Amino acid sequence: MGAFLAAFFRRILVVVGAIVAASATFAAEPPLAGCYERVYDAAHLAEHKGQSVMRARLAVDATKFGDHAGKKNPFVADAMLLLWVRGKDKSFDSIGACTAQGQRLACEGSLSAAEASTCRTKQDGIRQCRIDPGEAGSFQVEPKPDGVLVSIPQRLELLQSPYDGGPYLNFSSSNAENRAFLLKRVVCQ
Repeated sequence: MGAFLAAFFRRILVVVGAIVAASATFAAEPPLAGCYERVYDAAHLAEHKGQSVMRARLAVDATKFGDHAGKKNPFVADAMLLLWVRGKDKSFDSIGACTAQGQRLACEGSLSAAEASTCRTKQDGIRQCRIDPGEAGSFQVEPKPDGVLVSIPQRLELLQSPYDGGPYLNFSSSNAENRAFLLKRVVCQ
């Protein structure tokens, strides 16, 4: 019986060691860490007249939201998504804390100030007022051979700096032209 217990505890220690090593790996280098970008050329935009996004950039780094080891779905990465749209010089941004779901990251959208009820709308596009706090939406990042696919599973609100006023950009998953963006890996700036 003693040999059995010793072997059992050795196996448990190996499994615990693997979990600790995996946690340390996530803290140092989260899944899909790096920078990605795409600038849509005039020919692409002419074919996709409903596409608002002219340029997309994503940066994924280790999370700065503290130690979440041992939690059911710990944050493993922070992702900053920036989108430039037709007719606007400044980007609309979403900075999200991300959890790992297999090879994919599920990232929360940036929280924003509350909107007046007269401004409430589910339509896509640029708005001058914002959605209720806590409902900024989310985005997903999944690996592809040359980069990543950033997609909007339901809806996403993106803010324009300085993030405390001004317009925001709203996208929903029902908008085929503005719900998924294939980005290539680039050197981080």
